[in-house]
Amino acid sequence: MAAKGGCGTSALSHDLHALGYTDVTSIDFSPVCIAAMRARHARCAGLRWAVMDMRALRFPDASFDVVLEKGALDSLLTEERDPWRVSAQGAAALRQVLTEVSRVLRPGGRFVSISFAQPHFRKPHYAQDAFGWSLRHAPYGDAFHYFVYVMRKGERLASPDRALGRRLHQPPPAPDAPRLLLDPDDEDFLLAIEL
Repeated sequence: MAAKGGCGTSALSHDLHALGYTDVTSIDFSPVCIAAMRARHARCAGLRWAVMDMRALRFPDASFDVVLEKGALDSLLTEERDPWRVSAQGAAALRQVLTEVSRVLRPGGRFVSISFAQPHFRKPHYAQDAFGWSLRHAPYGDAFHYFVYVMRKGERLASPDRALGRRLHQPPPAPDAPRLLLDPDDEDFLLAIEL
C-alpha cells in the first residue's frame, strides 16, 4: 500500500498504477483537485483519492509500505527567504509532515521524497532520530538536477547524518560583519572584493 501526498493534478499516481502498483492512495488539501482526479481516473481500480492536509494525516499508524512526495514539501517553503536558515514556521511545518509520514509508515517502509532542494538544505530536516529512519539520497538529471531522498523506517541514521540533524537545532552562527572599503573614493575597489 502506498500513499502519495499533495498529488495535485500530476499523472504520477496513474503512472504508478500503470507500472503495477495497484493500491495507491493520493491526497491533496484541495477538494476541487481531488474531485477532478477521482473523475479522471474513475476506471482505475486501486487508485484512491482523499482530501487531506499532509500535516495532519487521518490514516492509522503503520498503514503504508511506501509514502511518496514529489515537490509537496518544497511547496511548504516557498515563502522562505534564506534556505540556510529556514524560519521557525517553515521548520515546524516540515517537522509536522515528517512526523506524520513516520507515523503512518510500517516498519521497513520507505519514504521517498523528490525535490529540487539540495542535500545541504534538506537533509538536516530529514536526519532526525525522532523519525526512526535511515537516510540516503541521489541526484538525478543532466543540466538541471533534482534529488531523490529515501528514508527507511526502522533503520538507524548514519553518524554523519545524525550530526547533521543535530545542527538543525543549534542557533545559527552570527552573520559576518560587512567589509567596507577604507577609502570610498578609491577606484581600485575590485581588489577589495573577495570572489
